[in-house]
Amino acid sequence: MKSRLLTSCILVLLSNAIYAQNIEAKVVIKNEQQEAITNATVQFLRTADSAIVAVRTLKNNVSFSIKKNTTYFLRISAVNINNIFTQVSSGDNDTTFTVNAQTKTKDMGAVVVNAVKPIIKQDDDKTVVDVEPIAVSSTNAFEVLEKTPGAIVDQDGNVYLNSTTPATVFINGREIKLSASDLSSLLKSLPANSISKVEILRTPSAKYDAASSGGIVNIVLKKGVKLGTNGSFDVSHFQGKVATQSIGFNINKSADKLNLRAAYSFTNRNNYDVLTSSRISNSNTIFNQDAYTKLPGINNYANVGVDYNFNKKWSAGYDVRLSANNNHSRVNNDIDIKSISTNTTIGKNVSIVQNNGPSIYLGNNFTTKLKIDSLGSEWTNNIDYTYFKTTNNQVYQNLYIQPSKNTMFGNGDVNNTKNIITYRTDLVLKLKNKYTVELGTKANVSFSKNNAAYFADTSMGKYVDRFQTNRFKYKETIAASYFQVAKTFKGLTVKPGLRLEYTNINGNQLIPSDTTFKINRTDLFPFLFLRHKIAKVFGFKLSASAIYKRSITRPFYEALNPFPRYADQYTFDVGNPSLQPQFTTNYEVNIMADDFPLLTAGFNNVKNIFSNITYVKNDTLFRTYDNLGTNKEAYLRLVAGIPPGKKYFFYAGAQANFINYNGLYDNAPFTFKRTSWNLFMFQSFKATPTLNLSLNGFMRINAVANFFELKNFGSLNFSANKSLLNKKMNIVLSVNDMFRTNRNAFTVDQTNFTATGLRYTDTRRVGIAVKYNFGIKPKAEPKQTIQVPNEFN
Repeated sequence: MKSRLLTSCILVLLSNAIYAQNIEAKVVIKNEQQEAITNATVQFLRTADSAIVAVRTLKNNVSFSIKKNTTYFLRISAVNINNIFTQVSSGDNDTTFTVNAQTKTKDMGAVVVNAVKPIIKQDDDKTVVDVEPIAVSSTNAFEVLEKTPGAIVDQDGNVYLNSTTPATVFINGREIKLSASDLSSLLKSLPANSISKVEILRTPSAKYDAASSGGIVNIVLKKGVKLGTNGSFDVSHFQGKVATQSIGFNINKSADKLNLRAAYSFTNRNNYDVLTSSRISNSNTIFNQDAYTKLPGINNYANVGVDYNFNKKWSAGYDVRLSANNNHSRVNNDIDIKSISTNTTIGKNVSIVQNNGPSIYLGNNFTTKLKIDSLGSEWTNNIDYTYFKTTNNQVYQNLYIQPSKNTMFGNGDVNNTKNIITYRTDLVLKLKNKYTVELGTKANVSFSKNNAAYFADTSMGKYVDRFQTNRFKYKETIAASYFQVAKTFKGLTVKPGLRLEYTNINGNQLIPSDTTFKINRTDLFPFLFLRHKIAKVFGFKLSASAIYKRSITRPFYEALNPFPRYADQYTFDVGNPSLQPQFTTNYEVNIMADDFPLLTAGFNNVKNIFSNITYVKNDTLFRTYDNLGTNKEAYLRLVAGIPPGKKYFFYAGAQANFINYNGLYDNAPFTFKRTSWNLFMFQSFKATPTLNLSLNGFMRINAVANFFELKNFGSLNFSANKSLLNKKMNIVLSVNDMFRTNRNAFTVDQTNFTATGLRYTDTRRVGIAVKYNFGIKPKAEPKQTIQVPNEFN
């Protein structure tokens, strides 16, 4: 008995002694996007005989007991990654081994095919849309944005997500501070195939600018991929009543730590715009206008970038993009004026306006990134400089047919420049207790100058048009800092945040009169995100989230500039220097299945709302901006679909907006209520291994834009993508706006402005695009010299 007890004690002591020589080891596996991979099989093998000493399936908090100061072979296998076999060494203390994995690919010469990507997925508080199936049938980035599921783009370039407040548009994570028309022109100059993905942030966190009441649309442009030397060449032709052609190429070169890329495209763009309207003036007359605008343009786009990895932790990159445009337009505007009481024509005029407007957009970005630890902590810095210049030479003539009088001629030169400098630093800390801390600062300085010199020529001679001649300077400085923390426990994720922003704006008009104004304010913007797992139904993991945030919409430069811009002799666009910012409080709840958004309900409480409105003075329209009051808006969005991966994929959704405006319009109380619907869908069918068919479209019902009530309209687009030459070449046939239903019929009935009309462009087009991929595979890695098990040889 005593001997048995003694033996047991000795065994216990020996086991404790052996255990004391062991440490706890964890294994973290990350893919190319530095995302953690789970459900992998991990094995530790002895280096002497490759015997397995520990094996586990990788899940949260899984650890291995291994010996101190010992060398092992680490073998890892999972469904979606290439098998890994590497050598690791333990130390004296508990440790974490971080291993980088490569997604399994299928090599077909110069083309690499990855696993099927979902066209849309929910990533924390943003929706990520893979736009590759859309880009192949589009001529530019603006058309890609128009076809993006869930985003509503009007003909003026405004993008709407949740509410009637336009979203803020970012390119590569940086706000593009341009008017809707200038931004629309810029997006039309970017090739469709330059876009990698579109990120939709309907309720951005405290990390993002507070000036995002309508949400954020971030257009992420492509960068080089590290696959040796590779690239593509593409050419396209799209034919409507007029034609658009483009040709371009991109090339990438990777060698060890250095990655170089370059791209160029040339586009010959043609389009037109038709606007017919009828409005009742305050002088008991009806103005009927019929305007036809030709919009030809030439664009050259170039991009050069370089990335360098100094070591496993430090990396830096520089990216420069240049878009040079030469845009023209010619407007023929026929105007008939009728008396309401007699129903007779009392005036007939023709206005002809020609614009020649070259523009340049130059974007520079320098980025550094430091990977702090294996948990995912990192520090990034961005310095961005953007230069935007437009020069417009305008010539117009007004022919007075009835009553007959001398023709008025006029011309003007407008120079508008913007210089924007941005510095941003962000720190993400992944703490061992599963807290994620994010903090950072941002400083943005924008300088704008507008010089316009106009002249009028009548029978009395040529003179300076003091009404349109203008000189205006504008400087905007916004400094911000933020802090937010995230923690997940028992299936609940909590992410509170707070953002502080300081705003300093100075505007100074010297000609024709001094309208100097200043805005100086500091604001706090709280944010709260909650997410919790609900249940698992039919194999899908259901979860729910709730979001609260406060945001601001600041007046932009063109909305503040009091310079009147000539449209025709009865219509001018003019800014409002006294415009004040609006504030929005947003509440939203979401239901998701495997990160796929299903149901969203939200409420926006908007105060001091400002909107694009129209005032009438002496039969002349002044399109401007003004603060109107409040808008209490509820919205409901429902989506459904079939997961990608098989022959057929389907995604569809519907969103309803319930609008209730209350305030003052033209010094009179007004209310405006409207329920609008937006329907959208995307379908894809893999008819054969080399032929893919897709159908996408949208429909808007009872829509509203700046109090203009729009009749139902939409668009249906079809494309067929055929792969040839071992999938190195793609030929895409497409039809955009198949039934020519993207036509905006509108009405407006406000205090002193009543009008109806129709607006449309050359949206129905048949196109063909050809893309050829070329490449040189990277050099093979040296063979391992250590002895490994057979299945890894």
